[in-house]
This record gives sequence, C-alpha cells and structure tokens, in this order.
Amino acid sequence: MLREIANDFYMNQNYNCGECILRAANKAYDLGLDERALKLASGFGAGMGCGNTCGALSAAMSVLSLLFCGDKAHETEGFKELCAAYVETFKTALGSDNCEELKKRYRYPEEDERRCLITVEKAADVLEAFVASHQSEPASDAPSEAPVSADEIKRLKGLGFLNNKGTNRFNARVVTGNGRITTAQARCIADAAALYGSGQITMTTRLSQEVIGVEYDKIPDFIAYLAKEGLETGGTGAKIRPVVSCKGTTCQYGLIDTYALSEKIHHLFYKGYRGLTLPHKFKIAVGGCPNNCVKPSLNDFGIYGQRVPQPNTELCKGCKKCQLEAACPISLPKVVDGKVFIDPDKCNRCGRCLHKCPFHVNEDYIAGYSIVIGGRWGKKVAMGKRIPKIFTTEEEVLATLEKTILFFAEQGQKGERLSDTIHRIGFEKVTKELLSDDILSRKDAIVGDALK
Repeated sequence: MLREIANDFYMNQNYNCGECILRAANKAYDLGLDERALKLASGFGAGMGCGNTCGALSAAMSVLSLLFCGDKAHETEGFKELCAAYVETFKTALGSDNCEELKKRYRYPEEDERRCLITVEKAADVLEAFVASHQSEPASDAPSEAPVSADEIKRLKGLGFLNNKGTNRFNARVVTGNGRITTAQARCIADAAALYGSGQITMTTRLSQEVIGVEYDKIPDFIAYLAKEGLETGGTGAKIRPVVSCKGTTCQYGLIDTYALSEKIHHLFYKGYRGLTLPHKFKIAVGGCPNNCVKPSLNDFGIYGQRVPQPNTELCKGCKKCQLEAACPISLPKVVDGKVFIDPDKCNRCGRCLHKCPFHVNEDYIAGYSIVIGGRWGKKVAMGKRIPKIFTTEEEVLATLEKTILFFAEQGQKGERLSDTIHRIGFEKVTKELLSDDILSRKDAIVGDALK
C-alpha cells in the first residue's frame, strides 16, 4: 500500500523522495500532519541537496519518530536501537544509504521522468515492512511464540518453504523457471530477502533461489511481494520439479534454443501438471549439446541438442591429416581404405566436425534431439539411458516427455524414482511404450481430476 501512495506523490504530484515518503506515511498511518508540518521533509531530497544521506531514509526516520518515540528519544526504551536497526535494514535492502550511490544503482536517465522512482518504491516497501513487524512485536514479557506444528511444516514444504530445524523460520524456494530471471525479478527477490528474511540468498541445484530465514508469520506477505514480479515459490514434493537448462541459446557449442524449449516445458509440465502427484519427484534437464553441462543424463528426463553428420564420402580425398578427426573432441573420424568413416554408434553428435573439410565432405547433417531417461543422483546414482532415436522436432520431444510423465504416474510404485520403474519393467519395454501413442489414450484415466 505504501509503495502505491508514494508512487502517486512522486509521479503525479512531483514531490521529492523525502516528501513522498513522509506524505505517504502520513496518509497510510494517519499521522495527522498538516501541510506546514509535511514541509519538514522537503529539505531531505537529493541527499539534503548535496548527495549525502538518502532523503527517503531521512524522511522514514521522521515517520519512525512519530510512531515509536515517546516524549523524549533518550527516555524511550529501545528507540535508539530501533533507529539503528532501520538504517541497517534500509542499507541491506537498497545496498547503500548514500544518495549518490543509490543514483548509480537505481536512477533512470536524466530525460526519464521516473528519475529516482525505484529508490522511492523500495524505500516505501522497507518502511512498510519494518513498521508492520515492529507494531506487531509482542511485549518483552509475553510468552514466546508457539512452535509451528508438524502438519503445518509439511504443508508449507509443499509450497516451497523448508523449515529451519528447531525454529519458526523457513527457507523460501523461489522458482526461476529455468534459471533465467529479469533484473526486476532479481531486485524483487533481493528486496524480499531483506524485508522478510535474513537478507541472505542461496542457489539450488535446480537453478531456483532460496531466501533464508523467512519468519512463519511473514510467509503470506513474502508470497504477495514476489507475485508483483510474477514470481512464486515451489519446487518440492513428489511432483515435476523446476526444469533446468544450460545456456545453449547463447553458448558457442549450443545446438538448440535451450531457453525457449525449457520455458515451454516449464509452462506445459511444471505448471500444467502441477496438480499431479507422482510416485516420486521427476526432474527434467535441457542441454544444448553433448557437453553435459547441466547433466541431462542424471535427470529423470534429459534432452540434448544433436547434429548427426551425414558425410559424403565420394568427395573424400583420404587426406593423411583428416580435418574432421582434428576437429572432433573425441578424435572419432578415421580414414579407412582411403575414405573417412565416422562410427555412428560412438559419435556423440556434437556437430563440431561439420564444415571442417576443405573438400566439403561433411556439410550435411540431421538436426535434432536425443532423449535419455531414468537418470538420478543422490544416495543412489543412475545414468540415464538414451532412447535409440533422433527426435527431429520439438513437438516430438514434448510429446515424449508427456508420455514419460504419464507412464511414471501409471506404472511407477510409490516411493520409487523413474530409474527404479525402468529397472523393474525393463528399458526395452519402457522405450516401446514411449515411442507409441497408446498411453495418450489412457491420459484421462491416469490424471483424473489432477489437471483441472
């Protein structure tokens, strides 16, 4: 609420940063300040006119004084500590309390009428959260808060909040889709960590971000704050987990648009199949080439970009130093009986040998995808096995992924990973099922009402 009020004063009524914060707080908290009193914040703008302490911070101190100070500051127990805590909270959330530093971080170009809007909005968020947390603090002699129940901890885990053992704090797992977020979303996560958590963030192996130490009673506000930038928590339980992707879209070795494909998978299956409970978690990885950077072979369903060479041996001159062999990372091409030979069973289809022959032997290729199923790591490790086919369209890949999920939901036993299901049933039988469309005819029976 405070952000929206401050935004209006800044963008529509042309007040400076300090004026906006005081006027917004006056309206939100019913401080009772008249126009003359509100002018007390006017000199705070632009770092008190000299680029020093941020005007939004100075105005916030006035607000805190009105809300929490008794007749005299030095006679008000805890007030000095409260002010110091607010300054630290502000600096953690915005990165500095200095006007010039904040301008370097957040100010729009001079010709942009938004100017210091980001700083004003962030300052409003910090103040609102700080006031809310301190107005609701129990008296020092009040009993300590009751521990969160085991059932509630389990429920919150399903929402992506992992309990910090022995406390009422949680690590909040923020889903990024495929590891790629906007600068606005990055700021949002950082601000949420400062406002509602410990100010610390960690990365997960699924390219999600975890905000450490969110208090139990702040979880609803935390979720609402993330939603402003389209972010959500999750990525836990016996469900489809957030997809991971390498940077194949921009990497020199990338053979497919990994970002685009992983985003489709995120929306179609992580979100689209959210209601479906599986026998165990189900992990998906998209790799742009066989370099295996995001370990598709250690996921339940892994995808690799592929380039299958189609050499025209009629053009081969049988060179003593074969340029295809020189270009190959595993030195696979060999000149045999005067002609180059690339063993199709050993080729990893990385495409590095394409267009390297001066006699144009290796210009043609089949572009596509390889799929591996049944990989996992952890207490038990299993390498995924490749389905013996090159998939030539994205639609084929997505259809095979859906059939794999349905197969696991139908045939998997509770508590087993897909690798266990494949081992129990047999890889050949599983592959035959996935390469046919029979299971799609049973989709409604398998998912029931889970996807509605």
